[in-house]
Amino acid sequence: MEIKNKSDFDTLFQGRFGDISKITLSNIKKNRIRINLGEDLDGKSRVNQALKRSKAVLDFCFKGKEIWLQIILWDNDALIALKTAGINPDDADNKLEWKEDDNNFLGLNYKQYSFQKILPICLSIINYDLAYSPSANITCYFIDFVEPIVVNIYDDRGCDIYSPSNELLEEFHKN
Repeated sequence: MEIKNKSDFDTLFQGRFGDISKITLSNIKKNRIRINLGEDLDGKSRVNQALKRSKAVLDFCFKGKEIWLQIILWDNDALIALKTAGINPDDADNKLEWKEDDNNFLGLNYKQYSFQKILPICLSIINYDLAYSPSANITCYFIDFVEPIVVNIYDDRGCDIYSPSNELLEEFHKN
């Protein structure tokens, strides 16, 4: 299914993942894995560890695949902060913008995953609570609709991975 607008996105999201929250995966009990990203390190060492682990998770889940990013911009400066960090939404293969529950959403699609393309988003998320730059007040779901999986890097501490498919999660555990 080609995604042309918010309705297409919502229909596909609902069809692949059911009625899960678009804000957090933390309340899902079944088929969710939590990964620690930054552990007992401080400062930039913690950021580097969290980035390295984020890359490993995202590479495993999306390497060689198409990826969608569903980004919630929590404040008016979030899009500017993302652009300052190095994300140009117009460089995506497909871009959607919508408002839902008084929140601004940005959907970005890349036909071919590359960590370098999304590195500024990961760094912005990891840096936000640590008050480092660049940072943006966002929530981002990294999504594969074909082999249904959602990754949410929620901050420097960790990320959640959800899939309705036990096989995908079992494969992740093996690696």
